[in-house]
Amino acid sequence: MIVLFNLENLLKVVDPDPVRLDPQACLVARHRNSHCRRCIEACPRSALRLEEGSVRVDAAACDRCGLCSGACPTAAVAVRGIDEAAVLAAGSVHCEKATGGGLRLPCLGYLSADHLLAMASRHPEVLLACGDCDACPRQSGGERAREAVALARAALSALGLHRTIRLTQQSGGGASGQSLSRRDLLGLWRTESAQVARQFLPEPELNHARLPARLPERRRRWIRQVGADRVPGGTMPGGPWAARRVTDACTGCGICARFCPTGALADGGADGTWELTHQPAACVACGTCAELCPVRAVGEEPLSVQALAGGDRKALITLAARACRTCRRTFKGRPEDDQCPNCRNSVWFA
Repeated sequence: MIVLFNLENLLKVVDPDPVRLDPQACLVARHRNSHCRRCIEACPRSALRLEEGSVRVDAAACDRCGLCSGACPTAAVAVRGIDEAAVLAAGSVHCEKATGGGLRLPCLGYLSADHLLAMASRHPEVLLACGDCDACPRQSGGERAREAVALARAALSALGLHRTIRLTQQSGGGASGQSLSRRDLLGLWRTESAQVARQFLPEPELNHARLPARLPERRRRWIRQVGADRVPGGTMPGGPWAARRVTDACTGCGICARFCPTGALADGGADGTWELTHQPAACVACGTCAELCPVRAVGEEPLSVQALAGGDRKALITLAARACRTCRRTFKGRPEDDQCPNCRNSVWFA
């Protein structure tokens, strides 16, 4: 289709990057010691790589399948041509290799469990159609889609929500040269032109002294529809949500709260006390807190449905200002602590 060809080439000239990463949300950009490689591992074409502390994109290898974006827990990855808002509002989605109505995506592997729950919060039935995943170069996308559907169904059951998510195979859709419908073409133009326009806006500098916290819209859309008074008891299935626990090894350094990308962990205090709190509804289970804790005091525990739906903050640990009897320095500790961590460790290893 000539119009689509010209549109594609025009946009490639203006914006050659098929994938853009938001450094404000990317875990690797936020902390150099982050071990997150989810987007790199999800890419079926090895188009993403870690280089000089940042995730780089090989534009020639990338086919904009969207698997990297779906795998990112903080929604830091934007794929040119995919309208996230349209995805979250859709009730019917099919991949480009399948027939079907509704929104067309390159691959259903773009959809995470949070995407599906957001879609189900608007539609009593969500319809998904895929092509022959076994014969597709993006085979891993089909596997990811099936895993996301199974997890979303388990979450809906745990939350007591009577919504249906159907995944069917409907081969015979788009070959690589298939022309788009007028509706798809207009949608592509709207999405890609808006994404290209955004590149000309000044990109905010990442201030590591004051990192932003942002809950992905894919989580925000469905979590605000769930109320603690309407859900049953029980435990959530393992997924992109978690309850946190903190052991007595915590020194109150606050690194976990400072680098939490969604603000699920927060610290503060008054009158000589320091408290660390956690909000399960905002936790995307990225693991940054446990990964960066210097004393390995942060862990994970089963998440109750009530805790997730309630949206309340839970106090994980409270420490008070104490004076070390050895070095006389002030530190954060429990009422029975009379030595700071450094002096305790010195005695232990002496």
